[in-house]
Amino acid sequence: MNKILYLIPAILLVGAGILLIQGNQNSLSADNDQVTFSQYYDCMYDKNVYHRDICTQTEKFQQTKEKVEQYLNTNPTCIAYAQYTDKVFALNILATAALNQDQLYQNCRASPEFLAIVQQDYDCLYTKFISPELKLCSGLNL
Repeated sequence: MNKILYLIPAILLVGAGILLIQGNQNSLSADNDQVTFSQYYDCMYDKNVYHRDICTQTEKFQQTKEKVEQYLNTNPTCIAYAQYTDKVFALNILATAALNQDQLYQNCRASPEFLAIVQQDYDCLYTKFISPELKLCSGLNL
């Protein structure tokens, strides 16, 4: 009987902790401009978006990846997003900084031009990496 008396408060404490944690989480739902970098990276890990896949070894993937890198390094919005990302990491504010600050993420990573490039390798780069990233973890309504 004494063991049960000790067990009840422990169960209540665990239950209260779970409720508090769930209450403080922002859901990664449609048009959630409040998704933080931490939430985004946690989601990417939890959903196994950046998993290793044999398709990354294909020539088509490598060629498309080069086009993506060229786009990211020359598009003004993507450059601004990269600078913003560098600032977030330098200041170590991943837990509070919005992923889509000033719509930079959306205007770079979900732009029609970017999507047209990544869809050149539809079966690998788009389907296994970019689409899950955008639909599951970015908080954008795509």
